[in-house]
Amino acid sequence: MSEAQATFAPESILELAKSTKKQWELGQVRLIAAGTLADNGTLLRSSEAEATWQVSIRSIEKEASFSSALTAQVITLVAGDFVELTVEGEQHGLEPLRPLKFTTSDRVEASQPAEELLTVYVAADPQKVRPTVRIVELSKKREQHLFDGQLGILLQGSAALLLGDEQQPVNLRDTVAGSDAQEPRILGRGVMAVVSFDLA
Repeated sequence: MSEAQATFAPESILELAKSTKKQWELGQVRLIAAGTLADNGTLLRSSEAEATWQVSIRSIEKEASFSSALTAQVITLVAGDFVELTVEGEQHGLEPLRPLKFTTSDRVEASQPAEELLTVYVAADPQKVRPTVRIVELSKKREQHLFDGQLGILLQGSAALLLGDEQQPVNLRDTVAGSDAQEPRILGRGVMAVVSFDLA
């Protein structure tokens, strides 16, 4: 696989509708991307088995527990009101657009939600990658830049991807890959989750 094929190109939007759908303990999973982090900080594609980080959209539909081999986790509630997560005996209220970050190899308990919830779920190997999630408000006047090691997921509203002089629409819950060289920018009105991966 060539370096160009292995990277996440900013001009190719990762569409949620084309993502792999499967089940997890709490509901459904749509895998957005999985891979490794190059020494220069760029995101490289890999199989799930070899991945040191992954990003997915996951529903929470029932009370259950879950665990991850990638133990550094960030969960952000993007649709629905509230769910309680118990991490290593400590209870955390998961509220809309407030990323909850934790590292654990233990199972995490989720309370019974009042309705079906949607989350952005980020996980990484803490020995190799440090994940962070920042919620940003988009503006039609100020461009949101996305750099190497970053993915931008449109959570609310509408947006467009600018690459040079070209512009293409970004649909709700689609993802744009960052790039220092290509300098992708986002303009719009709404909310975006900017997921960043740094070398540990």
